Amino acid sequence: MDPLRVAVIGRTGRGDWGHAIDELWRDIEVAKLVAVADESEDGLAHAVARLKLDASTPDVAHRDWQTMLATVKPDIVAICARHLDCHAEMAIAAAEAGVRGIFMEKPFVRTPAEADAVVAACDKAGTKLAVAFVNRHSPTYAAVKELIEDGRIGKVLEVRARGKEDARGGGEDLWVLGSHMLDMMVDLGGAPQWCTAAVSQGGRLITAADAIDGPEGLGRIAGDAVTATFGLADGPTGFFASVRNAGLKQPNFGLTVVGTSGAIHIRADFVPQAFLRAAPLWRMDKDYPWRPIGPAGLDAPLPEGEVDRAAERASWGRRAALDLLDAIAEDREPETGMYAGRTTVEMITAIYDSSLTGRRVAWPLVKRTNPLA
Repeated sequence: MDPLRVAVIGRTGRGDWGHAIDELWRDIEVAKLVAVADESEDGLAHAVARLKLDASTPDVAHRDWQTMLATVKPDIVAICARHLDCHAEMAIAAAEAGVRGIFMEKPFVRTPAEADAVVAACDKAGTKLAVAFVNRHSPTYAAVKELIEDGRIGKVLEVRARGKEDARGGGEDLWVLGSHMLDMMVDLGGAPQWCTAAVSQGGRLITAADAIDGPEGLGRIAGDAVTATFGLADGPTGFFASVRNAGLKQPNFGLTVVGTSGAIHIRADFVPQAFLRAAPLWRMDKDYPWRPIGPAGLDAPLPEGEVDRAAERASWGRRAALDLLDAIAEDREPETGMYAGRTTVEMITAIYDSSLTGRRVAWPLVKRTNPLA
């Protein structure tokens, strides 16, 4: 079987090339990088060199991504730019061009309406789309899910998440880093059923007048503090919070699964990535250590020596890409597919809608546009 032909899109200076999700395709035997697009002349030249492509080969290097889709007709398109303002347009065009798979940098898109349009285009074309929520593709995350399913922390009561809470804390953190947390929250606790939230600026609840144009093509955002509560379909309550400049030297960025007889904490992007406490969080009568969970589980030895975090994270990205290829072959939804991506966008929309209206927001979500627009 011939390898699937992969084309990648970046925008130097306008979202750039994301978390190296273009480079990961070089190391996948069943795929072959054949073309690259970047509207920046210098950015395009650097990308061609970085990806070890031959610029003299016809149709390898493109300043216009639409022309690339039409002439190259790739099997897979990787939408690498971090800026969101291009994601929906590129994904819809790729699906309409007949690609079999799309691999997209997170966050997904700017509004539920954009997500609906992408889902509709991919469904019509039979295109599979995966979002690069790479933490969900690490071997350790799989081990965490197995421990939870085996009852090692008892009945799951809460799933508690925080952003990085650096200078981006609040609305920007919710979008850029919170998307990872909300995606894992739903995977571990079930689909959102309702949301109540408060978004504040300088200690007072925001109004639409507080909205600004966010960085990275996010659209309108607001707030330097976010607190949100979700009812999740499998029973737990989900929490997300982000407060500007409340982060520690070791980032707060992570998620804690709280059970009746223990807890598991997941540190996004870190190695070791997860830890288990074999007692409820409120049990204080003696010391219960946090034991690291490795790729092979709780009792397996951890990798020796210092771990290259960038290389480790890149391996998770390759696993996400391979899952997309398997989803195409098996005609199934990728593990972190477009429906998962749409749910995270709906959750962010619900947070702002609840805060602005003072009401609990229920699913199915009626609001399909940005409440701050």
